[in-house]
Amino acid sequence: MMPAAQGESAQAGVAGTAGHRSGRRVHWLELFFDLVMVAYIGQIAHTMHGDPSWIDGVVFFAFLAAAWWAWVNATVTMNLFGAHITPSIWIAVTVGMIAIGVMAAAVPEALTERAAAFAIGNAVVRLVWGWPWLTKRRMTGVPWWRPVLYSLVPAGLWVASVWVPAPWQYVIWGLAVAVEIVLLSFLGSQQSWLRQALDIDHLVERVGLLVVIVFGESILAIIAELDAHWTVPSGITAVLGFAAVSMLAWIFFGYATSAVERGLLRLQLRGSVNGLRDTVMYLPFLLIAGIALFASGLGTAVADAGHHLPAGAAVCLAGGISLFFIASTAESLRYGAPWSDIVLWGPAGILLPWLLVPLSAAVGAELVVAASVVLIAILVALNEINARRVRARLTAEKRADP
Repeated sequence: MMPAAQGESAQAGVAGTAGHRSGRRVHWLELFFDLVMVAYIGQIAHTMHGDPSWIDGVVFFAFLAAAWWAWVNATVTMNLFGAHITPSIWIAVTVGMIAIGVMAAAVPEALTERAAAFAIGNAVVRLVWGWPWLTKRRMTGVPWWRPVLYSLVPAGLWVASVWVPAPWQYVIWGLAVAVEIVLLSFLGSQQSWLRQALDIDHLVERVGLLVVIVFGESILAIIAELDAHWTVPSGITAVLGFAAVSMLAWIFFGYATSAVERGLLRLQLRGSVNGLRDTVMYLPFLLIAGIALFASGLGTAVADAGHHLPAGAAVCLAGGISLFFIASTAESLRYGAPWSDIVLWGPAGILLPWLLVPLSAAVGAELVVAASVVLIAILVALNEINARRVRARLTAEKRADP
């Protein structure tokens, strides 16, 4: 999400929100749902351990996209209709959890013998979150064809793919996800209702808590590899990996979470439902993908400590950090932050991590992880410098404006 320095500048645009009423908190049932989601992310992250190829990377992003849209559907539906947890919502969340659990179990062989299970799980989760939109059309003003096209048609495509041979089966999967993505780009008459109905505080907390759990999965990956490779080099690499994850989390939670709410409120005050969509549904996908890739690279580094890190794992390390900052930069710009508030840390976070790839050919895995720790520490420092600079500028502006 958005490092805080640029969030400070966004604060000026939401100065009138001091009386904003706090929204509802995330229900524990939603966190329970997220645990299954993160189990799925852990499964696909594991497919990137070792020396993944570019084809493995394409499969990783495709599998993550399928589950990500299931999570988006769950989050938005609970945001709009889940203020009170009724038995029907409880059942819907439970069924959705089972469906994603089946998908997670199918991931290792999802392109072969478990393809049918993966497809059926995707179909079920689409049907579960399409039902509230069909039954509450009068409240939302959504025409009947939108939930049919958004949920029932993709679900039908997933089911139909069971009887289609590869590789055309995968084309149908891509089409099913594309229908959801494209339809979200054209909200039409829904915008006025969504502008008032969306609970910004709930969305902020929902995304933030998912990121917490995904960071936790990164730690779990390090511990699992250390358990399997109990050596001094692996132990040193694991400690360095902990430090790297901790500092990356520091950037997110120390410089982003407070700024995210101000940015989302600013978009809501401007009536930018499309902006809310982009910053809650589209861009966090890159953030989650980046953390998962980084975790994959760290897990491989712990396993290969004392040896050269495979090129694919080095790309995961570099690409994970880079994606994290691509998402942060894009979110900041979408919130309306000026480029001057991003230029100090954004390009550095996107470009510098790629130095790890050539470095991996010259030194051992543990030194590559140590270099990533130094790199992330530099990015922490740049964010802090930028935050102080922006705060000083805003203070000067307030004094100049009586």
